[in-house]
Amino acid sequence: MKAKTDKKIEGMVVGLVQTNCWFYPLEETQDTEKGPSGEQPCVVIDPGDEAPLLIKRLDELGWIPRYIFLSHGHFDHLFALPDLIEHYNKFLDTPPQVGIHRLDVQYLGKDAYGAHQESVRAATGSSAYLDPLWKPLPEADLIFEEGSQAGPFQILHVPGHTPGSVCFYDREGGLLFSGDTLFRMGRGRTDLPGGNEEQLHQSLARLLSMDKGTKVYPGHGAVTSIGDELQYYR
Repeated sequence: MKAKTDKKIEGMVVGLVQTNCWFYPLEETQDTEKGPSGEQPCVVIDPGDEAPLLIKRLDELGWIPRYIFLSHGHFDHLFALPDLIEHYNKFLDTPPQVGIHRLDVQYLGKDAYGAHQESVRAATGSSAYLDPLWKPLPEADLIFEEGSQAGPFQILHVPGHTPGSVCFYDREGGLLFSGDTLFRMGRGRTDLPGGNEEQLHQSLARLLSMDKGTKVYPGHGAVTSIGDELQYYR
């Protein structure tokens, strides 16, 4: 079965860790009205870095974020967040709503520095990388749970890479934004704080049981599909 979507999904690769930031256009509704100059509302998924480039591309597309969703809390998926919020706060009556799973919520808000310091130290051996980039992070507006609806997506809780890792599933469109749980011919690491190898295997088994035609937009690397990854994992 082929993916059913005809949506124009846009992506950019940002930051030293080469993270995929995805833009997903929204249908205009009462809650996702157009921007002040007629901009198309959208969801921004995992704005890892380089906020000026993300803003420039959104301006080129004529899109404006109504939601900013995080697949998990690691620094390389959210460090552009403060600058995006600051920028869009200037001309939106309601700033973009930020969403993350309950079990990764410590990576946002007033106590986030300590959580990121621990994570970066585990990943690189030192937290020195963090300080030149650090800006206070906002609190979450939306707290995800398994099966909840977030904008156009169903939330799939897929722990393993982090306790609060999620995928964003557009069932009607046949799309899955998989974060760092499933990559093309790979998957996320489990050696960082909160990682769990057994949970990740269970999460992968869950994703690989989905419709083979589901198109997968991962947190790093090339777009793939459930069918293609089934071939790899056999």
